[in-house]
Formats: sequence, C-alpha cells, structure tokens
Amino acid sequence: MTSATRTVRPRPSSTLLGAPGVVATDPALVTASGDVLDHGALRERVEELAARLPDVADGRRLVHLAPRPDVEGVTAYLATIEAGHVALVTADDVRARRILDRYRPDVTATGDADEPFEVTSDAPRHALHPDLALLLSTSGSTGSPKLVRLSHRNLTSNALAIAEALDLTAADRGVTSLPLHYTFGLSVLHSHLAVGGSVVLHDGSVLDDALWRAVDGLGVTTFAVVPHMVELMESSGVLEREHASLRLVAQAGGRMHPDRVLRTAALGDRHGWGLAVMYGQTEATARISVLDPAQVAANPDSVGRPVAGTTVRLDTSVPEATEGSGEVVVRGPGVMMGYAEHPDDLAVGALLDELRTGDLGRLDPDGLLRIVGRRSGFVKVMGLRIDVATVEAALERDGLTACVGADDAGLTVAVEPEAGVPTVETAGRARRLAGEASGVGPAAVAVAVVPLARLDSGKVDRLGCAALVRGGSPDACEETRVRTAEAVGASPTLAVQVARCVGDVLAVDAVDLDRTFVQQGGDSLSHVQASVRLEGLVGPLPRGWHHRPLAELVELGRARRSAPDGTPHGTSHGTMPDGAAPDGATERARPDGDAPARRWRTVETSVLLRAIAVVVICGSHADLFRVLGGAHTLLAVAGFNAARFGLSAPTAGGRWRGVARTLVGIAVPTAVVALVGMLTHDRYGWANVVLANWVLGDVTYGFRNELWFVDALVASTVVLAAVVSVPAVARTWARDPWRVAVVVAAVALVPRFVVLHLGEGVLRGIMPTTFWLFAVGAAVAHADTRRRRLLTLAVAVVGGVTFFPDDPVRNLTILGGIAVLTLVPEVRLPARVVPVLGVVAAASLYVYLVQFQVLGRVPTPLGGTLAAVALGCLVWRLADRPVRRLQDLVPLSSRRPSR
Repeated sequence: MTSATRTVRPRPSSTLLGAPGVVATDPALVTASGDVLDHGALRERVEELAARLPDVADGRRLVHLAPRPDVEGVTAYLATIEAGHVALVTADDVRARRILDRYRPDVTATGDADEPFEVTSDAPRHALHPDLALLLSTSGSTGSPKLVRLSHRNLTSNALAIAEALDLTAADRGVTSLPLHYTFGLSVLHSHLAVGGSVVLHDGSVLDDALWRAVDGLGVTTFAVVPHMVELMESSGVLEREHASLRLVAQAGGRMHPDRVLRTAALGDRHGWGLAVMYGQTEATARISVLDPAQVAANPDSVGRPVAGTTVRLDTSVPEATEGSGEVVVRGPGVMMGYAEHPDDLAVGALLDELRTGDLGRLDPDGLLRIVGRRSGFVKVMGLRIDVATVEAALERDGLTACVGADDAGLTVAVEPEAGVPTVETAGRARRLAGEASGVGPAAVAVAVVPLARLDSGKVDRLGCAALVRGGSPDACEETRVRTAEAVGASPTLAVQVARCVGDVLAVDAVDLDRTFVQQGGDSLSHVQASVRLEGLVGPLPRGWHHRPLAELVELGRARRSAPDGTPHGTSHGTMPDGAAPDGATERARPDGDAPARRWRTVETSVLLRAIAVVVICGSHADLFRVLGGAHTLLAVAGFNAARFGLSAPTAGGRWRGVARTLVGIAVPTAVVALVGMLTHDRYGWANVVLANWVLGDVTYGFRNELWFVDALVASTVVLAAVVSVPAVARTWARDPWRVAVVVAAVALVPRFVVLHLGEGVLRGIMPTTFWLFAVGAAVAHADTRRRRLLTLAVAVVGGVTFFPDDPVRNLTILGGIAVLTLVPEVRLPARVVPVLGVVAAASLYVYLVQFQVLGRVPTPLGGTLAAVALGCLVWRLADRPVRRLQDLVPLSSRRPSR
C-alpha cells in the first residue's frame, strides 16, 4: 500500500459562523439585489432564529430544511446547527418524501421570514447522538432514505481545510452556483463563512446573464462548478468574457476530461483567474483533495493532494486493482460518522475511522492523486470483464462525451450530440470505438445520441442514461420495465400495468413505483379514474392507497394473483376467511394472468356519491324527478377529497401547490364554459368567468347564479388552505388534522346561521353559508375513530337539519350523503357497472357545467338528462389531458432547477 498525508497546521477553534477575530462589520451574506448582511448581523439573526427553535434542554430535534439560496433559507440552516439540533437537508422535491417518510422530522423550516419554523412534534421523535449535526443524501441518490451522518467536527474541520487549500480569506466572496442540499454547495457556504468571507445568494443558472451580472457587479472572487457546468460555460462562451473580481474557479463533482481541464485553465490564465481541480465525497463531508491551480497545466489528470488533516492511502489488494493502482481509502476529521438507513441509526456514534471510497486511484511519488476508475465500474458482458472507465476514456479521446453502462444484452452508450455532425455518424463512431475498447465488438453495443441524463448535482445519471439507450427500442423498453418490476418484487406484467394506468390517468410519461399516487401529481380530480382502474388490476384498494408507494399496490395484487384459485386475499380491511370473496362470489384468475374476472368490485363511497349526485342534479334540473341537495352533498365530498389530496402535503408550500393544481383543474374548464356562454348568448358575465359571482354578482335574486357550486367550491378550498397555513394551526394540522377540520367546521356554522338570519335570496349557495359543509367533509377524511365520526356527524346535523327550513327532505338528503360518506368508506357493486360509474364520477364537474347548455334544448326530461351526462363525459374525455398539462405548470415541488 502507498499513502500520502497533508499535515494539519494549528488553527483556532471555529464554528460555521467564523473563527475568532472575524470582523463583525465585514459582509457575510449578499443578496442578488446587493443587500448585505454583515457577520455581526448574521450572528444576531442566527441567534434570534435559534431561540425560536425548541430548547435543546428539552431534547434535540430533527429539523428538516430544503434551503433555498436566500437569507431565510441560509439563516434557518445555520440556526439549526448553532442551536444544537440536527439538520436534515434535502432537495425540495417529491423525491425527498421517501426520506421524510422514514425520518419524520420534529421541525420543518418553512422559508418564511415571519414564521421560519413549523414544529410538528411536541416531543423529540428520535434519539439523536450528541455529535450528530447534519444528515445529507448520499451522492447520486437524493431520493434514497440512506443518509450520511456528519458531526460538528466534520463540518468545521472540512470547512477550514477547504479554506486553507483554496487560500480563502475574509476578502473572498463566493456565490451559490450550486444547490444548498448538495454537499459541494454547502461547502462553499461553510468555507467562506468560516474564515470571515462572504457569499452571494443567487439561484441563477450558469446560462443566466443575471448570475454573471451578480458575479461582476457584486465582486465574486470564487466560483464553484461541476463538470457539466463547465461544459455549458464553454459552449456559451461566458468564460471568454472578463470577470474582473474573479480569482478562482473551483471544480469538483466528477471527473473532467484532461483536455477540458487544460482549456479551462488556459482561459483562466488569459483572464486572471485560476482553476482548482478537487475531489471529494459526501461521505468525507465535502473535499478530500485539491490540486493547486499552479500545478493544473502540468497535471490535468490529477485531483491534487489531500486537504489539511486528511490521509489518503491505496488498497492494492482489491480485485479490481491493476499495477500501481488501488482503492482510495481516506482517514481524517472529515470522514463521516457512518450511514443512517433507519431512524435508530441516528442515535449511533461514529462507526468509521476510515472511508473506503470505491474509487480506484494512483499516487505519484510527490503525493498527487489520480482517479482512474470505480470498483463498481467493472461489468461482465459476454463473459468478458470490462472496465467502463476505459471505454469512456476511449470515447473522450475521440472528442465524444459519453456515459457507458451494461446489461445482459451488452454495452449501453449514451453520447452527447455533436454540433454540426449527423446523429447517425456520431452513433456509428461511438459504437465502433466502444466495441474496440471493450473487446465485445460493435454488434454488442447499443448507442443513443441524446443529451446525457443528469442528477441535481450535475453529475451524470448512469441509470438514466442506460434507460435512454434501451428506451430507444420498444422491446428493450419493455424489458427494462420488467427488470424494474422484478426489482420491487412484483409481477412484471402487473407492475407495467399499474405504471401505465397511473401514467395514463395523470398524463405523465414516466411513473416511479416507489412513489405514491399523490407524489406523482394525483389529486381529487384524477383519483376517481385511478381508483377504479387500479381496483380492476390489483383488487380492492387499501385505505389511504393514494399515500402508499405504488409498489405496495403491485405487491398486493401479486399476492392476490398467487393465491389458490386466483382468489384475492383480503379487502381493504383484512383477509377473507377460506379465500372467499367478500361477497361470497368465486373469483378465479383468467388464464392470461391478468386481473381476476370478478363479478363484484369495490368502489370508494366518495366516487359513488360523485356519480349519483351529479346525475341527481341533472335529473332534478330537467324535471325528470325532484331530489334536491346533490350539489351541497358534493361540497362535503369535495372537502373530503381536498383533505386527502391537496391539503395532505407536510408543508404549507406543498399544500398550496397541491391546492393550486386542483384549482387549475376546476377553474379552467369553468372559465371556458362561462366565457363561451357569455359570448354566445349572454348567459353568464365576467363574474362567472372569474368564479366570483357570489361576491361580484347579485346573490339576492340569483342573477347568473347557475355556477354557484363552483364558486363556493373554489372559495372554500382557498379559505381552508389559508387556515391550515397559519403556523399555529399548521402545527396542529400536521399532528391531528381531524381536530383542526372539526373545529373549523364548528366555527363555520357561525356565518352559516348569521347570514341566513340576516338575509334572503340564494344565500344558501354562497361560500360563507356553505363552507361548513366543505370543512365537515375534510373532518370526515380524518375521522379515524368511531367517536370522531359521530362527533363529525353531530356538527353536520347542527348545520344541516334546518339549512333549508321549508324543505326537510332536502336537508335529510344532504345529511344522508354525509352520513354514508362518514360511516361507509366503500361499497361493493356489480363489476359491469363500475367502469360507467367511474367515468361519470370523473366527469362530474364537466357534467355539472354543460347541463345548463343542454337541458333547455332537448324536449324530454329523460333525454335531456342522458344528453347532459353523455356530453359532459365526452367533454371531460377531450379536455382532461390538456387541462392536466396546464396543471403541470404548477410544480409538484419548489425544487430548484438542476445545473
């Protein structure tokens, strides 16, 4: 074994807020607009925020942060560390949900200046080791529940070591060119603040002129990049321009080809800045080694020498080692405490005294480290053991940027398009070079000329690139789906069917079985179709299925299919004795292995109510019969679904995004129908188009009041979302949403009684008098005990028994619908009825909207009712996918774009 060591120079003790001697009036954080927070003010701000966190004397808390590059995000993170709590830092996207599901935080940083933290637990949920300070996702797996455990010593020692290696001083100013949930991005913040320097907070891409205006206008001296960013900067020519304040570009996050290293260093020489090439891993806190800019030209393939206090050795005994190389093994204060794969791991102390990186390297006699491959970078194809790095190097030497992988069929090569070169020519050259370098020959190489898939950190996503290559062939794409399904332990055919079902319903091209229906964009408008179709694939769906990973549904269906005689095992609430179907009917699997041919199907009660209510509404308006109260019942169903979908996110921002997506699905078709009606025959006005007729119109006599239900629904949704966004209410909502919803419903009875006592007209169709129905529905969604269900019904009875004083039957209809929703979560129906029922329920909004255009034009009540329902279903079918595309303009998360 060979090794290299860098001696630690004595330094004073330090925190992330700067070493002793830092000048309080020196800048610390600089906003994109030029506002400056100096080190003294930063410390005061951090101490103030730390005081707003629970007292560590009452137990250290796990604080979830998805820090954005702004003062609120950075100070909340620093306050968490300085207060002695543990920061769980993730991206702000749906992939973080897997982490949060496993490691439930006690506190969530909101990003709001007035209410920066939302406490979601009265007492600590986890035992946390005293040394633990920070939890980060492992490199390349931001959605994995496997986390890196870092200590206070890890953070401070590595920050100072980086600062020393890059010669950072109080005069240096960095910029948040990288996401703060990425270890490299955090290290920029740590290292600059630790020595009294400053950081510009900016969220622009390297392709954005605004970022470079900030670099030049705010005096940025150091700029952190990953290889992909260098490629973008080179292609855009931004580094060809003068940046007077810039003295250093620091590159890490993956290997950069030596030719590009030389070109970038040469640009720096011409414009007065240096290039520092670095190597690191999240498991080593951030940086392991740094190549001094003065040595880059002579050693473009090196990653430099270890940072202060770090020792690197090579284990030449690993099977992948070749002459002069070995696995890079790291010792030093930056080596993590260990991984966390379960909440219990958070209580464990340091388990490692050295880090086996998995990288293969060489050490020069003068201590320079060169990374030559990965231990996991060896694959076996056609009996040959192939080093993927060698193949990629051969492609790079020919000027191609590529990602090489392998599967049972051979090598997969994703290669970036070349400007001005035909795709077929690039593909042919890549296939020939990869075949020669690997020894398998061109016939065993599959090539796709596509922009390489990349992770948030800018690193190449190898699994994504392999999927891009194999996805070019329909057969190969199916094989990939089969292998993915097998990985989750499910029937391949069933996994593909479930993914296709959800993809079709949500109009998305890719479905992740490890995520839930809601996490992938499912809402109250789409769950009807999904629940009906999924029930046909996997059998009766479990309670709360929309918040369970789809892989669990696949596994449930697989277990049912593998049961004797193909009988489904269990229902939503438990297993049936002796394998009998819940209704006593025999359910046998079809020979093709698809879902069992069942005579009866389970349907959620909310779905049944939606279908029945909208038909009842149409029939009553057509004078086919007189059964009133359907629309008011639907308001309770809408509240029920809002609580289960749009308002189910763990953060206020997530709830607002979910609500916004739902409102787009409601508002767009309503506004279009109202606008057409207004322009063609003056049926509606602008108050209808903007869904505010109850405020802007004449509610005394009901002028243009046909769409009152949608107005009330939209207003109720917004009001409840606003209520549960109040910090104190939000904390209770996170712990016990039923308690919030039932109190809101009770309070909402006040305007219901007051308004109806003071006025007449159509006031029983406006938000102040109907909001209690929506809130009751939300309470029903979370009434998880018999006592709570009865209390919720009691509130409904108080509000509903006299709601229409001259029509007790109508009141009983509304209360009956709410009672069924509360007490009967699902019903069994003939299987042949369910598809039709599902379509009518899914199209209920459209049926409601078009009925008024149809009923007066069809001569018979029965014909008018059938025509309105049929036309509504047709319009829904045509509009559903375009409307979902509009909903997708509201992101599922506030995730910062990757760079």
